[in-house]
Amino acid sequence: MTFRLPPVERELLPGGATAVVARKKGVPLAAVRLMVRAGAALDPPGRFGLASLAAAVARRGTRRRSGRRIDELVESLGAELGAGCDDDATYVALSAPAEDLPRLLEVVVEVASAPSFPPDEFERLRRRELAGLEHDLDEPSTVADRAMIGAAYGDHPYGHPVEGRARDLRALRRRDAAAFHRAWFGPASAILAVVGAVDPGQALRLARGGLAGWRAAAVPAPEIPAAPPAARSVLLVDKPDATQTQVRLATPVFGRASPDYFPAVVANAVLGGGFTSRLVETIRVTRGLSYGVRSRFGLGRAAGLWIFSSFTKAETTGELLQVALEQIGRFCDEGPTAEELSRAQGYLAGLFPLSLETHDQLAGKICDLELYGYPMAEVTGYPERVRAVTAEACREVSRRWLPHSGGSIVAVGPAARIRRQLERFGPVTVVPARRVM
Repeated sequence: MTFRLPPVERELLPGGATAVVARKKGVPLAAVRLMVRAGAALDPPGRFGLASLAAAVARRGTRRRSGRRIDELVESLGAELGAGCDDDATYVALSAPAEDLPRLLEVVVEVASAPSFPPDEFERLRRRELAGLEHDLDEPSTVADRAMIGAAYGDHPYGHPVEGRARDLRALRRRDAAAFHRAWFGPASAILAVVGAVDPGQALRLARGGLAGWRAAAVPAPEIPAAPPAARSVLLVDKPDATQTQVRLATPVFGRASPDYFPAVVANAVLGGGFTSRLVETIRVTRGLSYGVRSRFGLGRAAGLWIFSSFTKAETTGELLQVALEQIGRFCDEGPTAEELSRAQGYLAGLFPLSLETHDQLAGKICDLELYGYPMAEVTGYPERVRAVTAEACREVSRRWLPHSGGSIVAVGPAARIRRQLERFGPVTVVPARRVM
Protein backbone atom coordinates (compact mmCIF):
# COMPACT_ATOMS: atom_id res chain seq x y z
CA MET A 1 0.00 0.00 0.00
CA THR A 2 1.38 3.40 -0.99
CA PHE A 3 1.21 6.13 1.65
CA ARG A 4 -0.47 9.26 0.27
CA LEU A 5 0.88 12.74 0.83
CA PRO A 6 -0.78 16.01 -0.15
CA PRO A 7 0.44 17.62 -3.40
CA VAL A 8 3.78 19.35 -2.97
CA GLU A 9 5.14 22.33 -4.92
CA ARG A 10 8.83 23.22 -4.73
CA GLU A 11 10.53 26.40 -5.93
CA LEU A 12 14.09 27.72 -5.81
CA LEU A 13 13.72 31.38 -4.85
CA PRO A 14 15.87 34.19 -6.32
CA GLY A 15 18.07 34.54 -3.21
CA GLY A 16 18.88 30.83 -3.21
CA ALA A 17 16.38 29.61 -0.60
CA THR A 18 14.19 26.59 -1.33
CA ALA A 19 10.46 26.91 -0.67
CA VAL A 20 8.24 23.82 -0.44
CA VAL A 21 4.47 24.03 -0.05
CA ALA A 22 2.10 21.15 0.71
CA ARG A 23 -1.62 21.83 0.54
CA LYS A 24 -3.29 19.79 3.29
CA LYS A 25 -7.04 20.25 3.28
CA GLY A 26 -9.33 19.79 6.23
CA VAL A 27 -8.21 21.43 9.46
CA PRO A 28 -7.83 25.20 8.70
CA LEU A 29 -4.31 25.46 10.06
CA ALA A 30 -0.90 26.22 8.59
CA ALA A 31 2.54 25.20 9.79
CA VAL A 32 5.64 27.12 8.73
CA ARG A 33 9.14 25.81 9.32
CA LEU A 34 12.34 27.52 8.23
CA MET A 35 15.45 25.38 8.39
CA VAL A 36 19.02 26.60 7.92
CA ARG A 37 21.80 24.10 7.23
CA ALA A 38 23.86 25.15 10.23
CA GLY A 39 23.81 23.08 13.40
CA ALA A 40 25.90 21.90 16.32
CA ALA A 41 28.41 20.15 14.04
CA LEU A 42 29.67 23.68 13.22
CA ASP A 43 30.32 24.58 16.86
CA PRO A 44 33.94 25.78 17.11
CA PRO A 45 36.28 23.84 19.42
CA GLY A 46 35.93 25.19 22.94
CA ARG A 47 32.52 26.65 22.08
CA PHE A 48 30.34 23.55 22.10
CA GLY A 49 26.69 24.49 22.58
CA LEU A 50 27.01 27.70 20.55
CA ALA A 51 24.55 26.74 17.79
CA SER A 52 21.94 25.64 20.34
CA LEU A 53 22.29 28.77 22.44
CA ALA A 54 22.23 31.01 19.35
CA ALA A 55 18.93 29.41 18.27
CA ALA A 56 17.39 29.95 21.69
CA VAL A 57 18.49 33.60 21.90
CA ALA A 58 17.35 34.35 18.32
CA ARG A 59 13.82 33.71 19.55
CA ARG A 60 14.19 36.53 22.10
CA GLY A 61 14.60 39.55 19.84
CA THR A 62 15.24 40.78 16.30
CA ARG A 63 16.25 44.05 14.66
CA ARG A 64 12.54 44.96 14.41
CA ARG A 65 10.97 43.46 17.52
CA SER A 66 11.89 42.81 21.11
CA GLY A 67 11.33 39.40 22.60
CA ARG A 68 8.25 40.74 24.35
CA ARG A 69 6.75 42.02 21.10
CA ILE A 70 7.44 38.67 19.44
CA ASP A 71 5.68 36.93 22.33
CA GLU A 72 2.67 39.25 22.03
CA LEU A 73 2.39 38.65 18.29
CA VAL A 74 2.69 34.88 18.64
CA GLU A 75 0.14 34.84 21.46
CA SER A 76 -2.26 36.90 19.33
CA LEU A 77 -2.11 34.11 16.77
CA GLY A 78 -2.90 31.50 19.42
CA ALA A 79 0.39 29.84 18.52
CA GLU A 80 3.74 28.78 19.95
CA LEU A 81 7.02 29.72 18.32
CA GLY A 82 9.76 27.12 18.50
CA ALA A 83 13.45 27.48 17.76
CA GLY A 84 16.21 24.94 18.18
CA CYS A 85 18.89 22.94 16.47
CA ASP A 86 20.38 19.49 15.99
CA ASP A 87 23.75 18.42 14.64
CA ASP A 88 22.96 19.42 11.07
CA ALA A 89 20.53 22.34 11.09
CA THR A 90 18.74 25.11 12.97
CA TYR A 91 14.95 25.33 12.91
CA VAL A 92 12.35 28.03 13.52
CA ALA A 93 8.74 26.82 13.45
CA LEU A 94 5.25 28.22 14.03
CA SER A 95 1.69 26.96 13.54
CA ALA A 96 -1.54 28.99 13.55
CA PRO A 97 -4.81 29.37 11.63
CA ALA A 98 -4.21 29.33 7.88
CA GLU A 99 -5.70 32.81 7.46
CA ASP A 100 -2.72 34.15 9.41
CA LEU A 101 -0.14 32.71 7.00
CA PRO A 102 1.35 36.13 6.06
CA ARG A 103 2.14 36.90 9.69
CA LEU A 104 3.38 33.36 10.29
CA LEU A 105 5.89 33.68 7.49
CA GLU A 106 6.91 37.15 8.61
CA VAL A 107 7.75 36.09 12.16
CA VAL A 108 9.57 32.89 11.21
CA VAL A 109 11.71 34.57 8.55
CA GLU A 110 12.48 37.52 10.84
CA VAL A 111 13.67 35.34 13.73
CA ALA A 112 15.85 33.22 11.46
CA SER A 113 17.31 36.02 9.36
CA ALA A 114 17.59 39.06 11.63
CA PRO A 115 18.14 38.15 15.31
CA SER A 116 19.63 40.90 17.45
CA PHE A 117 20.88 38.61 20.23
CA PRO A 118 19.92 40.98 23.08
CA PRO A 119 22.77 40.94 25.63
CA ASP A 120 20.48 40.51 28.65
CA GLU A 121 18.61 37.64 27.00
CA PHE A 122 21.86 36.00 25.96
CA GLU A 123 23.14 36.04 29.53
CA ARG A 124 19.81 34.88 30.96
CA LEU A 125 19.58 31.91 28.60
CA ARG A 126 23.24 31.03 29.02
CA ARG A 127 22.74 30.89 32.80
CA ARG A 128 19.57 28.84 32.28
CA GLU A 129 21.48 26.28 30.20
CA LEU A 130 24.20 26.04 32.83
CA ALA A 131 21.60 25.53 35.54
CA GLY A 132 19.96 22.85 33.40
CA LEU A 133 23.24 20.97 33.09
CA GLU A 134 23.72 21.17 36.85
CA HIS A 135 20.27 19.69 37.33
CA ASP A 136 20.95 16.98 34.73
CA LEU A 137 23.96 15.88 36.74
CA ASP A 138 21.44 14.23 39.07
CA GLU A 139 19.84 12.30 36.17
CA PRO A 140 22.01 9.21 35.47
CA SER A 141 20.15 8.51 32.23
CA THR A 142 20.99 11.96 30.87
CA VAL A 143 24.60 11.65 32.01
CA ALA A 144 24.85 8.32 30.17
CA ASP A 145 23.39 9.72 26.96
CA ARG A 146 25.81 12.64 26.98
CA ALA A 147 28.83 10.47 27.74
CA MET A 148 27.82 8.05 24.99
CA ILE A 149 28.02 10.72 22.27
CA GLY A 150 31.64 11.56 22.96
CA ALA A 151 32.64 7.95 23.57
CA ALA A 152 31.22 6.72 20.26
CA TYR A 153 31.98 9.66 17.98
CA GLY A 154 35.29 10.79 19.47
CA ASP A 155 36.63 13.88 17.69
CA HIS A 156 34.03 13.77 14.91
CA PRO A 157 31.96 17.01 14.50
CA TYR A 158 28.97 15.12 15.93
CA GLY A 159 31.02 14.13 18.99
CA HIS A 160 29.55 16.52 21.54
CA PRO A 161 26.05 17.06 22.94
CA VAL A 162 24.05 19.63 20.97
CA GLU A 163 23.44 21.57 24.20
CA GLY A 164 27.19 21.81 24.78
CA ARG A 165 29.18 21.34 27.94
CA ALA A 166 29.34 23.53 31.02
CA ARG A 167 32.97 24.56 30.55
CA ASP A 168 32.22 25.74 27.00
CA LEU A 169 28.97 27.49 27.88
CA ARG A 170 30.79 29.48 30.55
CA ALA A 171 33.15 30.78 27.87
CA LEU A 172 30.45 31.80 25.37
CA ARG A 173 29.75 35.48 24.72
CA ARG A 174 27.09 37.30 22.74
CA ARG A 175 29.64 38.11 20.02
CA ASP A 176 30.13 34.37 19.46
CA ALA A 177 26.43 33.93 18.67
CA ALA A 178 26.41 36.95 16.35
CA ALA A 179 29.51 35.68 14.54
CA PHE A 180 28.03 32.19 14.17
CA HIS A 181 24.88 33.61 12.61
CA ARG A 182 26.84 35.94 10.33
CA ALA A 183 29.07 33.11 9.12
CA TRP A 184 26.50 30.40 8.40
CA PHE A 185 23.00 31.87 8.09
CA GLY A 186 21.85 33.00 4.65
CA PRO A 187 19.07 32.32 2.13
CA ALA A 188 21.22 29.94 0.09
CA SER A 189 21.31 27.53 3.04
CA ALA A 190 17.63 27.95 3.95
CA ILE A 191 14.61 25.73 3.33
CA LEU A 192 11.12 27.10 3.97
CA ALA A 193 8.31 24.56 4.35
CA VAL A 194 4.64 25.54 4.44
CA VAL A 195 1.96 22.93 5.14
CA GLY A 196 -1.76 23.40 5.58
CA ALA A 197 -5.02 24.66 4.17
CA VAL A 198 -3.27 27.19 1.96
CA ASP A 199 -3.19 28.12 -1.70
CA PRO A 200 0.26 27.02 -2.97
CA GLY A 201 0.53 29.93 -5.37
CA GLN A 202 -0.18 32.45 -2.63
CA ALA A 203 2.19 30.72 -0.22
CA LEU A 204 5.02 30.81 -2.76
CA ARG A 205 4.38 34.48 -3.46
CA LEU A 206 4.53 35.21 0.25
CA ALA A 207 7.74 33.20 0.52
CA ARG A 208 9.35 35.17 -2.31
CA GLY A 209 8.38 38.45 -0.71
CA GLY A 210 9.29 37.43 2.80
CA LEU A 211 12.77 36.20 1.88
CA ALA A 212 13.54 38.90 -0.71
CA GLY A 213 15.20 41.17 1.83
CA TRP A 214 17.52 38.50 3.25
CA ARG A 215 20.82 39.10 1.51
CA ALA A 216 23.33 37.63 3.92
CA ALA A 217 26.46 36.34 2.20
CA ALA A 218 26.91 33.31 4.44
CA VAL A 219 29.19 30.56 3.20
CA PRO A 220 27.82 27.04 2.66
CA ALA A 221 28.37 24.67 5.55
CA PRO A 222 31.24 22.25 4.86
CA GLU A 223 30.48 18.62 4.21
CA ILE A 224 30.75 16.58 7.39
CA PRO A 225 32.78 13.36 6.95
CA ALA A 226 31.53 9.91 7.76
CA ALA A 227 32.33 8.75 11.28
CA PRO A 228 35.06 6.12 11.68
CA PRO A 229 34.22 2.78 13.29
CA ALA A 230 34.53 2.64 17.06
CA ALA A 231 36.88 0.03 18.51
CA ARG A 232 35.73 -1.60 21.73
CA SER A 233 36.09 0.81 24.64
CA VAL A 234 34.65 0.91 28.14
CA LEU A 235 33.89 4.21 29.86
CA LEU A 236 32.77 4.13 33.48
CA VAL A 237 31.20 7.38 34.67
CA ASP A 238 31.40 7.36 38.44
CA LYS A 239 28.31 8.31 40.44
CA PRO A 240 29.02 6.95 43.93
CA ASP A 241 25.50 7.66 45.20
CA ALA A 242 23.76 5.65 42.45
CA THR A 243 22.13 2.32 43.29
CA GLN A 244 21.59 1.34 39.65
CA THR A 245 23.74 1.42 36.54
CA GLN A 246 22.71 3.14 33.34
CA VAL A 247 24.17 1.15 30.45
CA ARG A 248 24.79 2.26 26.87
CA LEU A 249 26.40 0.47 23.94
CA ALA A 250 26.86 2.57 20.81
CA THR A 251 28.65 2.46 17.49
CA PRO A 252 28.87 4.89 14.54
CA VAL A 253 26.83 3.96 11.48
CA PHE A 254 25.66 5.45 8.17
CA GLY A 255 23.92 8.73 7.37
CA ARG A 256 20.17 8.95 6.80
CA ALA A 257 20.28 8.75 2.98
CA SER A 258 22.17 5.43 2.98
CA PRO A 259 20.64 2.48 1.07
CA ASP A 260 21.14 0.52 4.29
CA TYR A 261 18.40 2.55 5.99
CA PHE A 262 15.39 0.29 5.44
CA PRO A 263 17.13 -3.06 6.16
CA ALA A 264 18.66 -1.51 9.28
CA VAL A 265 15.36 -0.13 10.58
CA VAL A 266 13.64 -3.48 10.13
CA ALA A 267 16.56 -5.37 11.69
CA ASN A 268 16.55 -3.07 14.70
CA ALA A 269 12.80 -3.51 15.19
CA VAL A 270 13.41 -7.25 15.53
CA LEU A 271 16.47 -6.91 17.73
CA GLY A 272 15.56 -4.16 20.19
CA GLY A 273 13.16 -1.60 18.76
CA GLY A 274 9.82 -3.06 19.81
CA PHE A 275 7.99 -4.53 22.79
CA THR A 276 8.42 -8.07 21.46
CA SER A 277 12.02 -7.65 20.31
CA ARG A 278 14.78 -10.12 21.19
CA LEU A 279 16.61 -7.85 23.60
CA VAL A 280 13.42 -6.98 25.46
CA GLU A 281 12.33 -10.60 25.60
CA THR A 282 15.69 -11.84 26.86
CA ILE A 283 16.73 -9.06 29.23
CA ARG A 284 13.36 -8.06 30.65
CA VAL A 285 11.06 -11.06 30.35
CA THR A 286 13.37 -14.08 30.60
CA ARG A 287 16.21 -12.81 32.79
CA GLY A 288 14.45 -10.05 34.73
CA LEU A 289 17.51 -7.80 34.57
CA SER A 290 15.74 -4.55 33.66
CA TYR A 291 12.36 -3.00 33.04
CA GLY A 292 13.77 -0.68 30.39
CA VAL A 293 15.45 -2.05 27.26
CA ARG A 294 15.72 -0.35 23.90
CA SER A 295 17.84 -0.10 20.79
CA ARG A 296 17.54 2.50 18.06
CA PHE A 297 19.24 4.33 15.22
CA GLY A 298 19.87 8.06 15.60
CA LEU A 299 20.85 9.29 12.15
CA GLY A 300 22.24 12.57 10.86
CA ARG A 301 23.21 13.74 7.42
CA ALA A 302 26.78 12.42 7.49
CA ALA A 303 26.63 9.66 10.08
CA GLY A 304 24.61 8.23 12.91
CA LEU A 305 24.71 5.96 15.93
CA TRP A 306 23.17 2.62 16.71
CA ILE A 307 22.41 2.75 20.43
CA PHE A 308 21.47 0.11 22.98
CA SER A 309 20.22 1.53 26.27
CA SER A 310 19.11 -0.05 29.51
CA PHE A 311 19.58 0.06 33.28
CA THR A 312 19.97 -2.53 35.98
CA LYS A 313 20.99 -3.07 39.60
CA ALA A 314 24.65 -2.30 40.25
CA GLU A 315 25.42 -5.93 40.97
CA THR A 316 24.02 -7.17 37.63
CA THR A 317 25.74 -4.61 35.38
CA GLY A 318 28.16 -7.09 33.84
CA GLU A 319 25.46 -9.72 33.40
CA LEU A 320 23.17 -7.34 31.51
CA LEU A 321 25.98 -6.29 29.16
CA GLN A 322 27.01 -9.88 28.55
CA VAL A 323 23.45 -10.91 27.68
CA ALA A 324 23.04 -7.93 25.36
CA LEU A 325 26.27 -8.64 23.50
CA GLU A 326 25.41 -12.33 23.16
CA GLN A 327 22.03 -11.48 21.67
CA ILE A 328 23.56 -8.94 19.27
CA GLY A 329 26.18 -11.47 18.15
CA ARG A 330 23.57 -14.18 17.66
CA PHE A 331 21.37 -11.86 15.62
CA CYS A 332 24.31 -10.85 13.41
CA ASP A 333 24.99 -14.54 12.74
CA GLU A 334 21.42 -15.72 12.21
CA GLY A 335 19.26 -12.73 11.26
CA PRO A 336 15.52 -12.72 12.02
CA THR A 337 13.14 -15.63 11.73
CA ALA A 338 10.28 -15.38 9.25
CA GLU A 339 7.83 -14.72 12.09
CA GLU A 340 10.00 -12.02 13.64
CA LEU A 341 10.48 -10.34 10.27
CA SER A 342 6.77 -10.29 9.46
CA ARG A 343 5.86 -8.96 12.89
CA ALA A 344 8.44 -6.16 12.71
CA GLN A 345 7.38 -5.16 9.20
CA GLY A 346 3.72 -4.95 10.24
CA TYR A 347 4.62 -2.91 13.31
CA LEU A 348 6.73 -0.40 11.35
CA ALA A 349 4.29 -0.06 8.44
CA GLY A 350 1.38 0.51 10.82
CA LEU A 351 3.24 3.00 12.99
CA PHE A 352 4.59 5.17 10.17
CA PRO A 353 1.39 7.11 9.31
CA LEU A 354 1.21 8.33 12.92
CA SER A 355 4.49 10.20 12.38
CA LEU A 356 2.87 12.40 9.71
CA GLU A 357 -0.54 13.13 11.20
CA THR A 358 -0.05 16.81 12.00
CA HIS A 359 0.91 19.79 9.87
CA ASP A 360 4.04 20.30 11.98
CA GLN A 361 5.14 16.70 11.46
CA LEU A 362 4.73 16.97 7.70
CA ALA A 363 6.63 20.26 7.57
CA GLY A 364 9.43 18.60 9.52
CA LYS A 365 9.47 15.65 7.11
CA ILE A 366 9.70 18.01 4.12
CA CYS A 367 12.71 19.70 5.69
CA ASP A 368 14.27 16.30 6.37
CA LEU A 369 13.92 15.37 2.70
CA GLU A 370 15.80 18.50 1.68
CA LEU A 371 18.45 18.24 4.40
CA TYR A 372 19.29 14.57 4.20
CA GLY A 373 18.84 14.15 0.46
CA TYR A 374 16.62 11.10 0.26
CA PRO A 375 13.72 10.93 -2.23
CA MET A 376 10.03 11.53 -1.58
CA ALA A 377 9.43 7.95 -2.72
CA GLU A 378 10.92 6.77 0.58
CA VAL A 379 8.03 8.52 2.33
CA THR A 380 5.17 7.66 0.00
CA GLY A 381 6.43 4.10 -0.41
CA TYR A 382 7.51 3.54 3.21
CA PRO A 383 5.22 0.53 3.94
CA GLU A 384 6.21 -1.16 0.67
CA ARG A 385 9.92 -0.64 1.27
CA VAL A 386 9.68 -1.99 4.80
CA ARG A 387 7.83 -5.09 3.62
CA ALA A 388 10.38 -5.64 0.82
CA VAL A 389 13.26 -6.12 3.29
CA THR A 390 14.42 -9.73 3.45
CA ALA A 391 15.79 -11.70 6.38
CA GLU A 392 19.14 -11.94 4.60
CA ALA A 393 19.28 -8.15 4.13
CA CYS A 394 18.68 -7.75 7.88
CA ARG A 395 21.49 -10.17 8.67
CA GLU A 396 23.92 -8.50 6.27
CA VAL A 397 23.27 -4.96 7.49
CA SER A 398 23.56 -6.11 11.11
CA ARG A 399 26.90 -7.77 10.49
CA ARG A 400 28.11 -4.63 8.76
CA TRP A 401 27.05 -2.10 11.38
CA LEU A 402 26.13 -3.54 14.77
CA PRO A 403 28.75 -3.75 17.56
CA HIS A 404 29.21 -7.51 17.75
CA SER A 405 32.96 -7.02 18.24
CA GLY A 406 33.48 -3.25 18.63
CA GLY A 407 31.47 -0.33 19.91
CA SER A 408 31.65 1.96 22.91
CA ILE A 409 30.34 0.76 26.27
CA VAL A 410 29.28 3.45 28.74
CA ALA A 411 28.17 2.68 32.28
CA VAL A 412 27.03 5.32 34.77
CA GLY A 413 27.01 4.13 38.34
CA PRO A 414 29.12 3.53 41.47
CA ALA A 415 32.60 2.74 40.17
CA ALA A 416 33.64 0.92 43.33
CA ARG A 417 30.85 -1.62 42.83
CA ILE A 418 30.83 -2.13 39.07
CA ARG A 419 34.37 -1.61 37.77
CA ARG A 420 35.46 -5.24 38.13
CA GLN A 421 32.30 -6.40 36.32
CA LEU A 422 33.21 -4.21 33.33
CA GLU A 423 36.84 -5.31 33.03
CA ARG A 424 35.87 -8.47 31.14
CA PHE A 425 34.80 -6.24 28.21
CA GLY A 426 38.06 -4.31 27.90
CA PRO A 427 40.26 -1.75 29.66
CA VAL A 428 38.08 0.54 31.76
CA THR A 429 38.46 4.31 31.81
CA VAL A 430 36.89 5.96 34.88
CA VAL A 431 35.79 9.59 34.92
CA PRO A 432 33.67 11.57 37.42
CA ALA A 433 30.15 12.36 36.27
CA ARG A 434 30.75 16.10 36.31
CA ARG A 435 33.38 15.79 33.58
CA VAL A 436 30.82 14.78 30.95
CA MET A 437 28.44 17.67 31.73
